[in-house]
Amino acid sequence: MTAARDLHLTTAERARVDHVDLLVASDPVPIGELLAVLDDPSWSVRRAGVSALASLGDDGVAELCRWLGEVRTTEHGIAAAIDALVTSRGATTNAAVIALCGHPQTPVIEDAARILGRRGASEAVTTLGALLAHPSDNVALAAIEALGAIGGAGTVEDLVVLIRTRNFFRTFPAMQVAARTGDPRVIGALAELLDDELYRPEAIRALGHTGSALAVAPLTALVEREAGATVGVVAEALTELVSQAARSGASSQVVSTVHAMLAPLRDRFVVALATARDRVPLLNVLGMIGDAGTLAVLAGSPEPAAVRAIEVLARRDEDALLIALASADPALRLAGLPLASSARVAPAVRAALADDEPEIRARACEALARIGDVTAVDALFAMLDDPSPRVGHAATAAIGALGVAGTAARVIAVLRSGSTRVRRHALRLVAYLGSDGLFDAVVGALGDPDPRIAELAVAALVSLGDPRVDATLATAASSASETVRAAAVRAAGQRRLESIVTRGLDDDSARVRYCACQALGQLGDARHSAALVARLADAAPQVRIAAIEAIARLDTPETWQILVSVAHSQNPDEQRAALIGIAGHDQPVATDILLAAARAPELATRLFALSGLVRSRDPRALVALGAALHDDHEAVRDAALSLLDERDDRETSELLLATAAITPDPAAPIHAAVSRARPIRIATIAERLATADAVEARALAAALGRMADPRATAALFGALAAPSAAARREAALTLVAIGAPGAIAAATDLARRDPDPDVRHACAAAVKL
Repeated sequence: MTAARDLHLTTAERARVDHVDLLVASDPVPIGELLAVLDDPSWSVRRAGVSALASLGDDGVAELCRWLGEVRTTEHGIAAAIDALVTSRGATTNAAVIALCGHPQTPVIEDAARILGRRGASEAVTTLGALLAHPSDNVALAAIEALGAIGGAGTVEDLVVLIRTRNFFRTFPAMQVAARTGDPRVIGALAELLDDELYRPEAIRALGHTGSALAVAPLTALVEREAGATVGVVAEALTELVSQAARSGASSQVVSTVHAMLAPLRDRFVVALATARDRVPLLNVLGMIGDAGTLAVLAGSPEPAAVRAIEVLARRDEDALLIALASADPALRLAGLPLASSARVAPAVRAALADDEPEIRARACEALARIGDVTAVDALFAMLDDPSPRVGHAATAAIGALGVAGTAARVIAVLRSGSTRVRRHALRLVAYLGSDGLFDAVVGALGDPDPRIAELAVAALVSLGDPRVDATLATAASSASETVRAAAVRAAGQRRLESIVTRGLDDDSARVRYCACQALGQLGDARHSAALVARLADAAPQVRIAAIEAIARLDTPETWQILVSVAHSQNPDEQRAALIGIAGHDQPVATDILLAAARAPELATRLFALSGLVRSRDPRALVALGAALHDDHEAVRDAALSLLDERDDRETSELLLATAAITPDPAAPIHAAVSRARPIRIATIAERLATADAVEARALAAALGRMADPRATAALFGALAAPSAAARREAALTLVAIGAPGAIAAATDLARRDPDPDVRHACAAAVKL
């Protein structure tokens, strides 16, 4: 009860909280006395009582339910009893609360429904569905809210009946809960309400929450007959529709449907844009349904949503892309260039090389490489002298990617006469070309007064096959320039020239010694372990770190002991370098060290430890990574999720699925990770889907749908024969939603032959039988 002992407690309150602790420690626990605490005037004391009763589990459930059904002394006491049952650890809690739904008193039934909803009790769906027809509006509302909290599609037909009653107090909440089931059966009922001014705005929004392409038709019909503010509300719904569809991988199908049905009505959305307070949804829709003629409207909008709409439009319509590339608005040109990929737009892209904006010039270089426009090579060489480093690097990469004959001759020419900027970029091009004919030009650059050019020249030698390269590197390793010596040692490591590398270990320059340690690590020869160990006492910290990293690559008993020792260093940088090496050893003591580091107070150390643990197959490593998913620090949570996402084993898949199950926000990163197409992850999801209940089946089927992977689609088709009716229904609905080939035929077959009426009705609605 430590949490209850806040500093604000009075002496009397503290004494009562201490008494609750004593009651919990008694044997047997006097449950009657704990129940009396629920009526305590102090919220802090009641909180202690709630925590105590919840911790009793099954031992306290029956008495709590009896108190809630019969005693019910005060409002705050009832609230406390509800909280205790919501947080109870008892395995019998849900069954006991479900029994309360048959209580003769309406307030008790309301409380029971809310408890079940807060507990996410999926086994209560049938009971709650029956309460939708209860004479009391309050009970029906509590049941609706509970079903919304639990999720699933088990009571869709009951909710549809409730929507059609047009009972003010039941229809509104039923619309939102039914829409979020994603079941196509609700669309017809919601569409009927579009003719009723009282329910129309909420019905429009509810159609957006369905995430179903079937919702586009009634919304289109509404735009055809209504104007003004209604168009803006429809735009909001369509934006939400696409967002919800993305959660099952069906957004492209919805966007295609929106474009096909609403493109003839685009002028109505343009008119609405002029007077709308919230222009973003309208801009989103215009991106989906617009054409080249709509671009002028979008170009005049300063909002980021307008740029995103232009990107969507330009991706679909090349005429619109050409208009964007020729626009006077730099935002439009920036948005259009990453989409340029055909020879037709190449002239417009070449023109962008002269743009005033450096980022536009850089993107133009990238686009020309993507298009494969070999006629642009001369212009790209000219861009090597651009004052923006970003542009120069982009032009270098583009020239290398195009690989035009004669490029080597141009490189030689600019190495002799180009500006400093051009010569630097030309040397970077050597790595792309790897041409032996460049040797003399590269060697000539070794004596350049610009140290960066000399350094790049040394690096360029590595890619050449000329037999004189090694001797040239040996000479460069004795240069008076620290920069050149460091580059030569680095290059020698790449070419496995041990004598040059080992000589660098004793260089006066810390930079050279650092490169030598790194190079020896690349060589990975245990004969150099003593020389590297000697560098652990180097005066330069960066050299010591490089020596530790190199030692980690030498798999000997001696180097292992050194790593273990350094892992306990008081220097955090040295400790982290050792952790990286230790992570490469699959043995229990390595896991022990990494687990201890994962609990370190320093954030960076914890992150290094987690990156090492992800390689371990020790079960304790997976437990630690799972715990990190719930860490207080966002960086740790993100790192753990990213690392786990790289693994493809059943245990990791089960962990990610379990975490996703307790993460209600479908936009949370964990749901994206679960939807990553990994072979074992797909198999694990498919196995669980086969026996899943309504809530889990929808989440699992949506995860497979989002993968957009043939193996995941095959798993969904396999689930059509699953023993779980919920799995069959959700698999069929997902397949139809993502437009999988054969989905309509499969869903039609289920609509006619499936033994479960819920599956038949849902599939019939999906294919509109």
